Order: sequence, then C-alpha cells, then structure tokens
Amino acid sequence: MAQIDKTTQFDQRLSITAEDGGTVNYATLSGSIDQYGVPSMSYYINDGVIYREHLSDFRTAWSAFQDTVFAEADKVANNVAE
Repeated sequence: MAQIDKTTQFDQRLSITAEDGGTVNYATLSGSIDQYGVPSMSYYINDGVIYREHLSDFRTAWSAFQDTVFAEADKVANNVAE
C-alpha cells in the first residue's frame, strides 16, 4: 500500500513597483511543514540589485515569514503529540 504524506506549503514573493508601473519580484520565500510538524524554509533572490536596495524590507519580511511557518509547525507538532 502506498503512503500519502501530508505537507503544508508556504510561498511569498517580495516585489517593488517599477518606474513604468509594472511589478518586479526581487525575492521568493518558500516553506513547508511535513506531517510531523518539521519545518523547512528557503529563499531565492531574483534580483540582487533590488534586494540590496531593499535589504531592510527583505529582512523584515523574512523574519515574519519564518514566524508564520514556525507558528504553524508548532500547531502541527502539538497535534501529532496528542
């Protein structure tokens, strides 16, 4: 019998509004939580120049993203332990 594993996925794109009015994504944040509540997170910098220009915003968003994933991971882990 094949086992089906449940995971929870999180994705966030950080962007700016360009001078022409378009949107430019400069970073992608990704996270997942496995069925046991174990989190995994990473980020990819799409545009290094924009990233450096918005480093403070990136760090704030990355911290908030991690807090969100860890909070959900805690919920899942607590449900597994019960």
